[in-house]
Amino acid sequence: MTQQLLVALRPSLPRRSGAFLEYLILLIGLLALTAWNVTRSEALTQARQFYTRGELPTCLRYSLDHLQRHPWSREAALLVARCLSRLDFADAAEPYYKRAGELDLNDLQTRAFGLVRGNHRQRAIQAYEQILARWPENVTALRRLAAVELSENNIPQLEALAERLIHTPGGAAIGYTLRGVVAHDDKNCEGAIAAFERVLEVDPDLRLMPLPYKTFWTYLAEDLIKNGRTDDAGRYLTRVLSEAPDAPLMNTLGRAYILQGSLAEAERCFQQVSEWEPKSYLPCYNLGKIELQRHRLEAAQQHFEAARQLAPRQLDVLRSLVAVYRLLGQPANADRIDRAIRQIRERSRPAWNPRDPWPHYAL
Repeated sequence: MTQQLLVALRPSLPRRSGAFLEYLILLIGLLALTAWNVTRSEALTQARQFYTRGELPTCLRYSLDHLQRHPWSREAALLVARCLSRLDFADAAEPYYKRAGELDLNDLQTRAFGLVRGNHRQRAIQAYEQILARWPENVTALRRLAAVELSENNIPQLEALAERLIHTPGGAAIGYTLRGVVAHDDKNCEGAIAAFERVLEVDPDLRLMPLPYKTFWTYLAEDLIKNGRTDDAGRYLTRVLSEAPDAPLMNTLGRAYILQGSLAEAERCFQQVSEWEPKSYLPCYNLGKIELQRHRLEAAQQHFEAARQLAPRQLDVLRSLVAVYRLLGQPANADRIDRAIRQIRERSRPAWNPRDPWPHYAL
């Protein structure tokens, strides 16, 4: 009897087991669907789409709406943090980064750059150092950290970062540029020239060099001129100006020609600048200096007066006018300009604070 019962039950056992398994799978699916519905909303979907399109205020609004209903949503918290960082609300972003948990490299970069844009420089330095602790050869973090350290004038840190960038794959042009900028600001012309010329070796087209194109050539040309290498400055600037016109660089080229004694070449440079920038006083002033070297005092006086019309309070122009009027034997005109210089100086003096023991301009 017992054996017959077992035989009768045996076929039904797989059926019951299969039904239970189907029920279990259905239950797990329903639980997963419920969890998905709890953690997802139309607001979050919209937030993702607006973030992808770069519509940050709208993304922020939808993300906050989702967070209000689902405060545990890490994705929504991260979207809020990203938007706030990119909209220059670095302080407001911080609590949401904490709610989002561990961040990947891109979000760490977004957070750090938001701190830079918010002028939280010390916190930005710490943020970039945290990135570099995990990704020591990340050129973006090294470059941006260098920019913050440069704003703080932290010379030892800048020199160390320059060396680090030079030996990091893809960072040599940036590292040599940084080394050159530090030397240029420190009036170390030879060091700056050596660094900038290394930039030209590793990055001939200046595609990786981080300075504005014109700034790089201005720094290099100025350092070459100060170091007496006017021929090299002229060679570089002639090449650059053949590619694109630029008034300040043309002025610098004219200065280099003056120092070489090539007055006709310098004159052509300044005349060209006058055509490009008719409201600038510099070409008139420089043309006046050329005429002084030629001992053509009346022509020099005309150029200096033209410069004065364009920049009435420019002291170097006024001093040159005083000198040329005295050389022309016109003391009354010289004294008139001299009085104008004194008036400008008087007006530009800082007001004396009676609580100060001694006016600092009197030292």
